[in-house]
Amino acid sequence: MDDERTFSRAPIPMAVVRRELSCEGYPIELRCPGTDVIMIESANYGRTDDKICDADPAQMENTRCYLPDAYKIMSQ
Repeated sequence: MDDERTFSRAPIPMAVVRRELSCEGYPIELRCPGTDVIMIESANYGRTDDKICDADPAQMENTRCYLPDAYKIMSQ
């Protein structure tokens, strides 16, 4: 008899999915109540547009700046 096992993950309710942004010099702290767990879906360290964390115009010239290992670092 074949041992066929199927594993699945319960869907995450959209109400608990949050997006957090932090700009340089403004740290944030991520917390969950009780035994809940934080699951990092994506992370970026850098600048991808000129709207979020706007700064002096000289800093806004490069909006395609990111750290490829940001997700790995945030997930540790």
